[in-house]
Amino acid sequence: MKNDGFGKMVSAARKAQGLTQLELQDLCGVSASVIYKIECGREDLSLSNLVSVLDALGIQLCAKSPLGGEVQLNG
Repeated sequence: MKNDGFGKMVSAARKAQGLTQLELQDLCGVSASVIYKIECGREDLSLSNLVSVLDALGIQLCAKSPLGGEVQLNG
């Protein structure tokens, strides 16, 4: 299943900061093609690449357990 909403959030954050995909690539060390895949909602991504992009954009990723635990993932 694609997660288009998440990709749109990443794209909007990048654009709000006035960054192109190539500029974001330079900031986070993740290739522009991977950034494109994230923004398109592709599933075949590594967590480390995703966290690097989110960290460069100032977006926090939070994982919540149904048992009540919560973890913040930072690059």
